[in-house]
Amino acid sequence: MLEAAPYRGMDGMSIHLDGSIGLGYAKSAITPEETHERQPIISPRTGIAVIADVRLDNRAELVATLPGTPATASDAELILRAYERWGSNCFERLLGDFAIAIWDARTRQIICSRDTSGQRSLFYRLDERTFVAGSEIHQILVDPTVLLAPDEAKLRDYLTPWYAFQNEKQTERTFFSGISSVLPGNVLTVGYNTRDNRTFWTLDVRDIRYQSADDYAEHYLNLFTTVVRDRLRSMHPMGVLLSGGLDSSSIVATAQQIYRRGDVPYRGFSTFSSVFNDPTCDERDLIRDLQEQYGFDAHYVETSSFSGRLQIEPDGFLESPNLGVRDASNAIMRAASDAGVRVVLTGDTADACVGGTRHVFDSLIRQGQVRAVWEHLQPYRRVTGESNAKTLFLYGIAPLLPRAFQRQIMTAYRRHGFRRTRGRLIPTWMPEALRRELEQHHLHLLLKDERTRKYANPTRAFEYRLLYPPEVARQIVPWAIQTWRPFADRRLHEFLLGIPPEQKFWPHPESDNTYAGQKRIVRQAMQGMLPESIRSRTLKTNFRGVWENEVEHQWPEYAAVFGPDAMSLIARRGFVQADGFWQRLQELRAGRYGMDFLYVMKLVSLETWLRTFELPRPRAVSVPPVDLRLSGRDLISQGHPL
Repeated sequence: MLEAAPYRGMDGMSIHLDGSIGLGYAKSAITPEETHERQPIISPRTGIAVIADVRLDNRAELVATLPGTPATASDAELILRAYERWGSNCFERLLGDFAIAIWDARTRQIICSRDTSGQRSLFYRLDERTFVAGSEIHQILVDPTVLLAPDEAKLRDYLTPWYAFQNEKQTERTFFSGISSVLPGNVLTVGYNTRDNRTFWTLDVRDIRYQSADDYAEHYLNLFTTVVRDRLRSMHPMGVLLSGGLDSSSIVATAQQIYRRGDVPYRGFSTFSSVFNDPTCDERDLIRDLQEQYGFDAHYVETSSFSGRLQIEPDGFLESPNLGVRDASNAIMRAASDAGVRVVLTGDTADACVGGTRHVFDSLIRQGQVRAVWEHLQPYRRVTGESNAKTLFLYGIAPLLPRAFQRQIMTAYRRHGFRRTRGRLIPTWMPEALRRELEQHHLHLLLKDERTRKYANPTRAFEYRLLYPPEVARQIVPWAIQTWRPFADRRLHEFLLGIPPEQKFWPHPESDNTYAGQKRIVRQAMQGMLPESIRSRTLKTNFRGVWENEVEHQWPEYAAVFGPDAMSLIARRGFVQADGFWQRLQELRAGRYGMDFLYVMKLVSLETWLRTFELPRPRAVSVPPVDLRLSGRDLISQGHPL
């Protein structure tokens, strides 16, 4: 299993055996405390053994709470001491990113747990005789006795509108039959003839109220600074995957301020950005504005081709159909690897965390802000076409009613919306029977969401659903580089769901574009820290040109797989009507887009993923190697400190 992921063990591998129990650890030392650490860490007193993929952000608190613990103890050692003191209740006391496996020799049980945002992965397979767990799915599949087959129910979820139109969420079920994921914020305990799975943490949202927008922005900036600083604890140069947007740019600006104050040691800092020849989706000018302000190394990386979503013969194992274009990821990580980076920070999850929504009316009504209600109502009507009366009733009055009445109103509204749009939800080039099945599954999930939602406030309920269950947080393999996501920090979630929603969204005076009004608190907090070209952006970059180039570049492959004389795997398995899907691809190539564009991309990706099961098993369960050399065509330019 360790040999299946050699890129995780850049600093060595080790194994601990205790009878029928085996623990293996691949070391990649990032924090100073990990330098001399050797896992598994075994207690000489109790025999308890711990392996952990971890970065703890409340080390000082734990050291102070656990008597006799040296300040230099590694994060894994802190976990061992915490477990010896509090047992499986220790996980609720841990703050940070972690996936942990503990062998308790006293009870003869294995305890597995993951952090509350699922930033470190942990998969397992359990049958009547064997329990196997690993950081990656293919580590489990290298055992030739393990079934290698798709999970059919997961594929149905993948194609259901409820899931298709949002980022992939973490669930216990994976895309591989018989292999499960330890859920974020959960503890899985496995013993002889016993299995227990419990949740140790759920988000607790409390109202936070200040006198002014400046107070909210100040609180946000202080908290965000703490979150970013906790993720700069590396012995190696730090990297950031930088676009020209607010999210990654605010990470860079905050990190630069932290370094300038000397709050953490500076060991090098670089950014890595995908750039494109198509001016409609190239953000170099914005990135250069930020670089000019702070003077960091900026790497501009262009892939040598746009291929990757469709692979007639995949290179090897793919964890999911939701993997996008591999060429771009590999080019970026190759540049980061050459720069000596072992951690990159990203702005992932920011839209769910701090984006905000237009449905702020009940919050404004509760505060008696009548003029503000009108300021929000007019652009809302222009954008949605909904009448003012309907908007005020659904999002202003209904949330003030008792929950039972509100649930009845919103359930009826959702049913009505489903009936009105059902013919447009799922593409007509999918088989009719499958469309009906997916529509009903979508309706079931839609109504279940209304029955189980935690909050009366529509914006809080919506934002909570975006954040929890957490989005899937994958590492980019096979690179020895971890991805850390500041916006996945639960401290930010507790704060941002607790403040009035209008602090995150306020209509822009000159633009009805949704992005123009989003992230209000970030824009306010970053005054003076971000160039105005970034802070005051009103439009997101449209990357449709990347897709168009990809399809044009690979059109012979598209024709070979989906054309008139072909029979794709997605057609054989009844996911598409072959003729209809081919016709739709030709229309897209000609520039005729529509609501089904996302479905087209998802089905093309699914075709590639299904083709991995056609490979010889050794290839199907192996992560393909990459060329570690950075080609001259990939690295466009590197900006040095000014």
